[in-house]
Order: sequence, then structure tokens, then C-alpha cells
Amino acid sequence: MLVDLSHAPPPGETIFGLLALSEMGLPAVLLGDATELDRLYPDHGMLLVPGIVDTHALAGILFGITQRQDEVAELLQESGQSRERINQLDRQLDRLHHELEGASELQKRSLPHPLQSIAGGSINTLWKPAGQVSGDLAQVIKLTDGCTAMVVADSIGHGVPAAMLSMILQRTLTEAHQSGEQSLLRSPSRMLSLLNESLVRTAGDETRFATAIYAVFDSRTNGLRVGAAGHPTPIVSRPDGTLKRLPVQGPLLGLFAGESYPDTEWTLAPADRVVLYSDGIEQVSMCRRSPRCTTAAEAVEDLVRAASVTGEPAWFIERIEAELEAHEDRRTGEDIDDLTMLCLTVDPLRMIDRRAA
Repeated sequence: MLVDLSHAPPPGETIFGLLALSEMGLPAVLLGDATELDRLYPDHGMLLVPGIVDTHALAGILFGITQRQDEVAELLQESGQSRERINQLDRQLDRLHHELEGASELQKRSLPHPLQSIAGGSINTLWKPAGQVSGDLAQVIKLTDGCTAMVVADSIGHGVPAAMLSMILQRTLTEAHQSGEQSLLRSPSRMLSLLNESLVRTAGDETRFATAIYAVFDSRTNGLRVGAAGHPTPIVSRPDGTLKRLPVQGPLLGLFAGESYPDTEWTLAPADRVVLYSDGIEQVSMCRRSPRCTTAAEAVEDLVRAASVTGEPAWFIERIEAELEAHEDRRTGEDIDDLTMLCLTVDPLRMIDRRAA
């Protein structure tokens, strides 16, 4: 199609017609000044021949266009198919985004309250996923007779696969709680074995594993019974500023059936803090560590020590969060992990019931 614009600019309806024909793949050559068309529709796809051109040159242009028309038509078809594939991918990404948002909301609703009172003290929760969903799990289960169970678990990997493992662990905890079997929930050893069997059973041929810490606080005796599955050991922060690790170890969850998880009991003092955390806390702590810290465990202890200058439970976790936020941007690539922490603060005025001890 040859259009002469050398005498006068075409009316608007003519321009729209040309654009429609060009979209359909009809080749078009515009003679003359098409500045206004270029300004309004820079991607119109038509060939512009400004000024005066002799008939031989024009014939050559038209001949060249007609000879390449089959190739142009093929390219247009491929372009249309590519656009359709892109549109399909966009729709799939939109669906995935909505599904992830839904999963994220479910995880948030299952979290403990950021600060909640329990028999004999209070518990603070810090939970910051690296993405929309998290492989970390934090749970607080209030039991009978003044006992409270606390769980922090960390599934291998990141994103959706890790979040699915976390959901398996959470479902197992929920079913155990709904069963009403208090003796099971009070035993870190038995609960970790149950979580392990749950992961082994659902993993199939895939290698899926997680770490976990399970602790039960008895407000009658200030006793803390703890079991671990390949997880960072808890820290006890004393009112005088001293720190103590609770050395408890056990195999990872989900690798082998029939694993055993020993647990140990300690007695806490009034105003003691017990900190349970995932290894993402270690990664950020290494970014802020002082020169005297040579390991990730020491870096977390330094973080807890710095936050322990405040006496209020809420201020402690806020100080921890502020310290982490100040340094988490320094993480890169594979270092970016979920951040989870539970902090039990024993009531400073709590008197131990010696009859229950």
C-alpha cells in the first residue's frame, strides 16, 4: 500500500485506518512528511519516504517490500505467538502471586501474638520472612497445670518448598494439641519424635529435613524442659547480664525414621529470659558482630547481651528487631534467610510452688 502525504496531512480517520491495516500485516509506504504521525504513533510500523523520490527508486522500494512479505508475515505470526505466551505467563504469575499472598496470610494468622502473657511470665515473638512465605515456624501452646510449650523450627531451603515443610510441622503440632494428650505435648522428646516421623512419612523419595527446638515451661516450678533437633541451642539471659547456653542436641528432623531426641530440664530464676531462634538470626548477627565475636553463636549472644539492658519484655524484642533491621540489608544472595525468635521472660515476682517441684 502506497500513501502520498506530500500534499496535505491525512485526516484522523485515515490515520486510524492505516494503523489498523499495518497491525494486520499489510505493508505500507508513506510518501512525504509524516512528522505528526511519528509523534503521535512512534511504533506505527510503516515505512516513511520523506521528500521527493524518483519513480525508479520507489519501484525498487516496493519490489523489495513485496519480496520480503512472506518473511514479514512469518515474523508477525511468531510475534503474535510470543505475545500470547507472554500473556499466559503473566496470568500464571498473577495466580501464583495471589496464591502466595493467601499462603502468607495463613502463616501470619497461625503465629503467636507478638507479646502474650502465660502462666508465670510472658512470651515475645519475632517473625520476619525473607519472602512472601517462610520456612520458619514459631508456635506457643498453652497447656494445663500452668505449662506452656514453645516451638521454633526451620525447614531446609527457602520460599514455597520450605513453607510446605513448615506447614507439615504445624499441622502435626495442631493435631497433637487437638488430641488433648497433655503428656505428649509436655514431652519435648516425644514431640520431636512425632515431628520427625511426620516429615519422614510425607517426604517419600525426596530429601526433606528441618531443625527444631521444643521447650516446655512449667510455671509451678520454673522448670524448663528442652529438646533439640539439629537446632541452635537456647540462650538464657540472667538479670545480672550473664548469659548461659542450654546444651541440648539431637538429629535433624525428616532424615531417618525411628530417631530419638533426648531432652533435659533446667530450673529458671525469676526475671530470666530464654531465647529460642532460627539460624537466620545468626546470619544477621554476623553482619553486626563486634571484633570479639568469632562464631555465629557468639554473634547472637552479643546481640542478646546488647538487648538485655532493658528490663521490659516488649522492649527486649523491639531492641532485637531494631538491631537486626539495622544490619539485614548487608546480607546478599544465599545469606538471606527467614528471621524467627521466641523469648520467654519469667515473671520477676514469681514464687516457685515447692509442692509441685
